Amino acid sequence: MRTTMKTAGYVAALFTVLLLAGCVSSPARENSGGDVVAMPLTNTYWQLVSVAGEPVPETDRQQKPHILFLDDGRVSGFSGCNQYMGDYRVTGENLLFDSMSSTLMACPDNLTEKLLFAAFAKTVGVNLEGIELRLLGEAGEELAVFEATRMK
Repeated sequence: MRTTMKTAGYVAALFTVLLLAGCVSSPARENSGGDVVAMPLTNTYWQLVSVAGEPVPETDRQQKPHILFLDDGRVSGFSGCNQYMGDYRVTGENLLFDSMSSTLMACPDNLTEKLLFAAFAKTVGVNLEGIELRLLGEAGEELAVFEATRMK
């Protein structure tokens, strides 16, 4: 995984995406049958709930670890320490991340970030159910869980 920032313009685009994510509608909808309908993968603010089987620790930071998938195949987010961005590709239930990069802020405890970046590298599948998004490994194991939520 490359850890360099491509351009200052990309950072500006990322900032714009984060601002627009605040406009996300309510997390879950019910259809006429009363079933919960899965949130769309793209243009939804997905907050990280757990990674590598461990819950994400609470922090004093206003910004929580999250991911945003855009319609054009780009992905961006916050790891709990650094902003990250890259590309993704979905084919059926397969999901692959590519050309991932991040800022290089030094943080005292970046275990969540290390686990999240490792999950991205191992991701080959995705499961969307209601307001939950699961990144899956080659054997179908759960690598990370995100929940659709509003930005605060």
